[in-house]
Amino acid sequence: MNRTPVKPRFRAIVSILVLGFSIVLLFVGVVLIVNRPPSTDAIAATLAAMPTLTPLPTMTPTPAPTLPGVTEALLVCQRDVGFALHRRNLIGAANISDDHQLLLSWISLDWPIQDLDDALPGVILGFDAAIEVWKGGCAVYDRVQITVWDRRNDEQIHRLTVQADLNDLLAWQANELSDKELIIRLQVSEP
Repeated sequence: MNRTPVKPRFRAIVSILVLGFSIVLLFVGVVLIVNRPPSTDAIAATLAAMPTLTPLPTMTPTPAPTLPGVTEALLVCQRDVGFALHRRNLIGAANISDDHQLLLSWISLDWPIQDLDDALPGVILGFDAAIEVWKGGCAVYDRVQITVWDRRNDEQIHRLTVQADLNDLLAWQANELSDKELIIRLQVSEP
């Protein structure tokens, strides 16, 4: 039998292939060991540590309030007045009372208030908001009252209350009343 000599190149290629295959087998073995499924004890411990899921409560819509004189339309009007105040950068709250009066509470943070002259720019903006909403379809009030609060640091001080008849405000906006005539007709009270 004649032995043919193996070429060194062929032997090197086979050795590299065997070495590569061995590395791949080693890598696959490591991956399988690392990713092996957990034991039943480990699964039981994991499940015991997890919080139990409770079913979500059934959400029911909140019914409209049944207070006397409160309707959905009235609440929408109050919301619209609040938005109108917000558009004018006034901080406050709005309420429409049973006696058809729009009650606005305005808190002045921008400038100090001592009297009507100091409060007049904010009061005028409050009247503008009331007129806008009234003309927008919320004609459920015929008087507007603005309670003016001055807030400095942590202190909130009630400075004055200004009332106006809506007809006077509409005439003022239509330029049938001057600013001075409107101011004369305002009912201003201090605490």
